[in-house]
Amino acid sequence: MTRSAWPQIPSRYLDRLLGTETHLRVRMARTLMAAAVYALCVALQWISYGLGFSDLQGTWILSVLCLAGPLGFAVAVRSGLSSRCREPSLTMPQMIFAIATVASAYHVHAHFRGTMPMIVALILVYGAFILTPERCRQLGWFALAVFATTIFFGAWTKPATFPPDVELFAFSYMVMTVLPLSYLAGQLSRLRSKLQHQKQTLRAMMEELRLLATQDHLTGLPNRRHVQEWMPHEIERLHRSGEMLCLAIIDLDRFKRINDTFGHAAGDEVLRVFARETKAALRAGDVLARWGGEEFLLIMRNTPLQDAEATIERARARVALPASWAAFPHTRVTFSAGLTALKPGQTLEQAVQWADFALYEAKNQGRDRTIRAEVDEAPPSQDYWNVFTTI
Repeated sequence: MTRSAWPQIPSRYLDRLLGTETHLRVRMARTLMAAAVYALCVALQWISYGLGFSDLQGTWILSVLCLAGPLGFAVAVRSGLSSRCREPSLTMPQMIFAIATVASAYHVHAHFRGTMPMIVALILVYGAFILTPERCRQLGWFALAVFATTIFFGAWTKPATFPPDVELFAFSYMVMTVLPLSYLAGQLSRLRSKLQHQKQTLRAMMEELRLLATQDHLTGLPNRRHVQEWMPHEIERLHRSGEMLCLAIIDLDRFKRINDTFGHAAGDEVLRVFARETKAALRAGDVLARWGGEEFLLIMRNTPLQDAEATIERARARVALPASWAAFPHTRVTFSAGLTALKPGQTLEQAVQWADFALYEAKNQGRDRTIRAEVDEAPPSQDYWNVFTTI
């Protein structure tokens, strides 16, 4: 039978059972997994009773305990009551309940009591993957205390079934097992916590590297590399949809004078202020990127040339406000912009060439203005590039 042939549980039923919130679903899945183990234990108990190894009253009491406990935990988790606790998954209470149940089974199913310490060991190992080192040690001491009480009670009430000398040796071996195991579980838990911390640190470092690769550290804007990686996909999508895309190369006027007069720290602050104020004047879908030095690239999707020019002029008006430069009144700058619309079949590099050509014209005509590239003209010549790179 293929995997698809198995009956699939509708998602709406799973949502009702497990919930829709991610952490709640994880907690419910663990709780229900534990409930399935308890259900198996109930079945084994009745097999034991059928074989004559346990009495009816003890089997009934222990079966009710094994069913009611997990049901109560599942209701507490699913209803959200456990979210009020410090540990919403109720892991420690569930493990305490499990150890108490195993201790009860030690008394009810005396013929199989030799297997009970192994179950306690399994519980302690499970705790190493969830509990803190301190909780693991506390759980070990709790297990010893509960089993000491159970063994003493059995030896006191049923010495024929629980011979005191045999039980003393059994408990001694349990001490020799549980204490080191709880200590090792604590060590494993500490190692798990350390690995989680290292994983979080590595994730933070990877995020920082991602930002360094895609974001300009000075202005917080997308950098040139990010735009060059992202734009070809955007252009391909726009060509398929038939939407318009305009882009502009923006260059701060006489920026070199600011660096020479006030220093590079002041120049950096000018770039930050310009990026902040310009971005505040843009629409939600517009993208402003640091293209290099004092140059910025403005991308305006689904925008006609006339609207794109209005957007640039709105940014120009905001940058010109004295309030924008209140902290640095002597470093106010203007900017020139070359604007173009992306033609069908054009690449990012070709569109940038047209915008650079228009920017050169804006500089040549006196700066502090926006010039549109005439897209019907021939592409910029090599002579233009030789001239432009010298200004």
